Amino acid sequence: MTFEERHRPKAVQDLVFADPTVAATIMRYATARPSKPLLLYGEPGTGKSEALRLIVEAQFAQAGIASDDFTVNGADAGKGLFDKILNMAQMQMWAPGLPALIIIDEIDEVEDALPGKTRTFIEQHKSVQLLASTNYVKKLKPALQSRMRCVEVQRPLNTDWVPRAQAILAAEGARVTQSGVAQLLQNFSGDARDFIDYMEEQVQAAKQFASAASAQPRSVASILNQASGGTP
Repeated sequence: MTFEERHRPKAVQDLVFADPTVAATIMRYATARPSKPLLLYGEPGTGKSEALRLIVEAQFAQAGIASDDFTVNGADAGKGLFDKILNMAQMQMWAPGLPALIIIDEIDEVEDALPGKTRTFIEQHKSVQLLASTNYVKKLKPALQSRMRCVEVQRPLNTDWVPRAQAILAAEGARVTQSGVAQLLQNFSGDARDFIDYMEEQVQAAKQFASAASAQPRSVASILNQASGGTP
């Protein structure tokens, strides 16, 4: 199993957000069924698509039904897009009264290609709940925004990533102090898509150094602590 496979978020609790109220909203959509479709917006790399994926996976797991990838991308928007969404929805085996869940990434591109169609779909198909993301919320008309729960997802600060980074390091056998982890993250860009790669680089570099220093064997944790300015 690769480093990414071991540490990719597996539940909404593994996600990192700058705003606790955003985390609470994501958790609510993962554990309950709010009536409004959800729209996550914000700059690229804030974890919007990952959050939507985990919401859907959590809902399927709670219902005890088979999950699949029910995602469409706005970049592929064309005349048959909403027929495709309805076909995907019909594949989901929910209890009566529960709508199917469909993710639309880059919903702004759907609006570019099919103006007004998303709003009409929401109004006409209550049996389908859309969970959408966009980097450009201003491209969506107010009439569509008003029909969705719009949540801005801001980029977390490096300090927000410390608990998650510390958990990953511990899982890799490196129990680094909290202050040490904060130091290690000083050069991290804050982009959620780069986080796992960044952590893998830190762990691999420490393991290689530990292997090379065979005359005085040291733990990965001690090397990482020293690299971050802590006690070796």
